[in-house]
Amino acid sequence: MNLKSGRIEGFEGYSQFNSVKEFNTHIEMWLAVKKQEFSKGELVGLKGLVRYTAKVNG
Repeated sequence: MNLKSGRIEGFEGYSQFNSVKEFNTHIEMWLAVKKQEFSKGELVGLKGLVRYTAKVNG
């Protein structure tokens, strides 16, 4: 896989999820298991990235 920077819409084909709802469900399940492994600051950063990635599939 050769990813180059560009418009976020160009990455939709790489998504493993069919919808934003499915993505959010998987993130919630993953965080339920892994949350204790992160510091408060890391969780803030991670949740910011999750919000950003949920705007467009991929």
